[in-house]
Parts: sequence; structure tokens; C-alpha cells
Amino acid sequence: MARQRQDYFDALGWVTQLMTQVRSEHLEARTPCVDFDVRGLLGHLIGTAHRGLGTARGIPTRGIPHVITNVADAELASTYATLAASIREAWSPLAAVDGVIAPWGPCTAAEAARGFTVETITHGWDLAVATGQPSDAPNGIADRCLSYASAAIPDRLRGVMYDAPVVGAKASSTTEQLAHLLGHKREPR
Repeated sequence: MARQRQDYFDALGWVTQLMTQVRSEHLEARTPCVDFDVRGLLGHLIGTAHRGLGTARGIPTRGIPHVITNVADAELASTYATLAASIREAWSPLAAVDGVIAPWGPCTAAEAARGFTVETITHGWDLAVATGQPSDAPNGIADRCLSYASAAIPDRLRGVMYDAPVVGAKASSTTEQLAHLLGHKREPR
């Protein structure tokens, strides 16, 4: 669990760094995630962080909006950074086998951390591509995510939470391969 937890924390740190570099002219730009422009993606990342925090704290997450829209543009990055710090605190005492209820259902803390890491890295890639920032996740996280992502994304969630995998597109990194697995590709659709 220590490695998985650290990957989740590093993913949060990477996205926090990416968010601090978003300028106001980026906010309406399209992203590789067909559902979002940059502003919407930032709101979704904040919503995902709230769900990650709720999962660790044992708070039901079903009522947390998919996209948080009540944060001022100038406060998006700082809001995420605050949530990331709270997530680190809440997840630190959990053991791999501890039972939690993630947004997709009951699972172990290790399984939930994997799911949140995959989601965070993939949307970090979306944000980096949309804003012209380096798009490789740090510390080999994407490599490890690829080793379990197919199992972490059950077929029942395809078309609900995740798109079909991208086929035939060339990936320049393992982070982009992970994004392709979740149905995201470099050219906004």
C-alpha cells in the first residue's frame, strides 16, 4: 500500500503543479477529454479529489458533483492544493486491505487508491496537453498504472465513467498510453 499511496500522492502533486500554470486564456480551451474544456476539467479534478477524500474518510461520495462549479477561476489551483493536502492526511493511516466505499462501489483501500491514481494521472495528462505543459507523469507512476489499469476499469464502467480505449493512435509515452486506455487522445474530439 505504501507504493500505491505514494503514487496517488505524487499524482495529486503533479496535477497541483499543472494547475498552478493554467492561465486565464487556457480556461476555455478544449482538452483531450471530450467532455471538458480546461475550466470544466479543473472542476472535475476538484470533484474527483473530493470523492478521494470522502472515500478515505468513509463519507458517502455519490452526492459529490462530477464537476465542481462553485470555485472562482483564481482559486481553482489553491482549492485543489488544499484538497490534495487533506487527501494525504486522510489516506495515510489506511492499510491496503481496509474496506472503503469508492464512487464505483465497495473495495479495498489499495484498489480505491489505484482507481483514483489512474483517474488523476489521466486527467493530468489531459490538462498538460490542453495547456501546452510537459505531459509525462512523474516517478514512473504511469508505468505502474498501466500494469493494473485494465483491472481497475471494469467493462461495466465503459461508457459510464470511461470511454472505450483509443485504438490505432501512436502514444509518445506511457502516460499517453494510459490516457488512450481510458479513451482520451491528443487531438480534442
